[in-house]
Amino acid sequence: MKYSHHMMKEAYDEMKDRFKDLEKRVLKYVETTKFLEANYKDKHLMVNYYIDQVIVFKLELAEKEKKNNKLKNYHASSYILESIFNITQDKNDSEKKNNKKGIGSEYH
Repeated sequence: MKYSHHMMKEAYDEMKDRFKDLEKRVLKYVETTKFLEANYKDKHLMVNYYIDQVIVFKLELAEKEKKNNKLKNYHASSYILESIFNITQDKNDSEKKNNKKGIGSEYH
Protein backbone atom coordinates (compact mmCIF):
# COMPACT_ATOMS: atom_id res chain seq x y z
CA MET A 1 0.00 0.00 0.00
CA LYS A 2 1.38 3.31 -1.01
CA TYR A 3 0.56 6.54 0.73
CA SER A 4 1.23 9.76 -0.99
CA HIS A 5 3.06 12.54 0.71
CA HIS A 6 0.14 14.84 0.06
CA MET A 7 -2.38 12.50 1.79
CA MET A 8 -0.08 12.07 4.74
CA LYS A 9 0.41 15.82 5.03
CA GLU A 10 -3.38 16.42 4.98
CA ALA A 11 -3.99 13.77 7.60
CA TYR A 12 -1.20 15.18 9.77
CA ASP A 13 -2.54 18.75 9.44
CA GLU A 14 -6.07 17.60 10.31
CA MET A 15 -4.80 15.71 13.34
CA LYS A 16 -2.73 18.74 14.38
CA ASP A 17 -5.79 21.04 14.09
CA ARG A 18 -7.91 18.63 16.14
CA PHE A 19 -5.17 18.45 18.75
CA LYS A 20 -5.01 22.28 18.97
CA ASP A 21 -8.78 22.44 19.35
CA LEU A 22 -8.60 19.80 22.05
CA GLU A 23 -5.87 21.77 23.85
CA LYS A 24 -8.00 24.93 23.70
CA ARG A 25 -10.98 23.05 25.14
CA VAL A 26 -8.85 21.55 27.92
CA LEU A 27 -7.43 24.99 28.80
CA LYS A 28 -10.95 26.42 28.86
CA TYR A 29 -12.10 23.56 31.13
CA VAL A 30 -9.13 24.14 33.43
CA GLU A 31 -9.92 27.86 33.58
CA THR A 32 -13.60 27.16 34.26
CA THR A 33 -12.70 24.59 36.91
CA LYS A 34 -10.40 27.06 38.68
CA PHE A 35 -13.12 29.73 38.60
CA LEU A 36 -15.75 27.33 39.94
CA GLU A 37 -13.40 26.05 42.67
CA ALA A 38 -12.65 29.62 43.78
CA ASN A 39 -16.36 30.45 43.70
CA TYR A 40 -17.16 27.29 45.69
CA LYS A 41 -14.47 28.15 48.23
CA ASP A 42 -15.90 31.65 48.70
CA LYS A 43 -19.44 30.31 49.11
CA HIS A 44 -18.20 27.63 51.51
CA LEU A 45 -16.44 30.26 53.63
CA MET A 46 -19.59 32.41 53.67
CA VAL A 47 -21.75 29.45 54.70
CA ASN A 48 -19.30 28.61 57.50
CA TYR A 49 -19.35 32.26 58.61
CA TYR A 50 -23.15 32.27 58.72
CA ILE A 51 -23.19 28.99 60.65
CA ASP A 52 -20.76 30.49 63.17
CA GLN A 53 -22.98 33.58 63.45
CA VAL A 54 -26.03 31.41 64.11
CA ILE A 55 -24.14 29.63 66.88
CA VAL A 56 -23.13 32.96 68.43
CA PHE A 57 -26.71 34.26 68.22
CA LYS A 58 -28.09 31.07 69.75
CA LEU A 59 -25.64 31.38 72.65
CA GLU A 60 -26.59 35.02 73.14
CA LEU A 61 -30.27 34.11 73.02
CA ALA A 62 -29.76 31.36 75.60
CA GLU A 63 -27.98 33.82 77.91
CA LYS A 64 -30.74 36.40 77.52
CA GLU A 65 -33.40 33.76 78.14
CA LYS A 66 -31.58 32.75 81.33
CA LYS A 67 -31.52 36.37 82.49
CA ASN A 68 -35.16 36.83 81.53
CA ASN A 69 -36.15 33.71 83.48
CA LYS A 70 -34.19 34.96 86.49
CA LEU A 71 -36.01 38.29 86.29
CA LYS A 72 -39.38 36.54 86.02
CA ASN A 73 -38.53 34.37 89.03
CA TYR A 74 -37.39 37.42 90.94
CA HIS A 75 -40.57 39.26 90.00
CA ALA A 76 -42.75 36.34 91.09
CA SER A 77 -40.90 35.93 94.36
CA SER A 78 -41.11 39.67 95.09
CA TYR A 79 -44.92 39.38 95.34
CA ILE A 80 -44.53 36.60 97.86
CA LEU A 81 -41.96 38.52 99.88
CA GLU A 82 -44.13 41.65 99.83
CA SER A 83 -47.10 39.72 101.14
CA ILE A 84 -45.01 37.98 103.82
CA PHE A 85 -43.40 41.18 105.06
CA ASN A 86 -46.55 43.26 104.45
CA ILE A 87 -44.73 45.91 102.39
CA THR A 88 -46.97 48.76 101.25
CA GLN A 89 -46.58 51.96 99.28
CA ASP A 90 -45.33 55.07 101.12
CA LYS A 91 -47.72 58.02 101.40
CA ASN A 92 -44.96 60.47 100.44
CA ASP A 93 -44.08 58.49 97.33
CA SER A 94 -43.99 60.61 94.15
CA GLU A 95 -44.75 57.65 91.90
CA LYS A 96 -48.18 57.12 90.37
CA LYS A 97 -50.76 55.56 92.67
CA ASN A 98 -51.02 52.43 90.50
CA ASN A 99 -47.32 51.66 90.86
CA LYS A 100 -46.22 49.51 93.77
CA LYS A 101 -43.19 50.30 95.82
CA GLY A 102 -41.36 47.43 97.32
CA ILE A 103 -39.21 44.49 96.46
CA GLY A 104 -38.73 44.29 92.71
CA SER A 105 -41.11 47.19 92.10
CA GLU A 106 -39.28 48.21 88.97
CA TYR A 107 -40.47 44.99 87.34
CA HIS A 108 -44.17 45.27 88.34
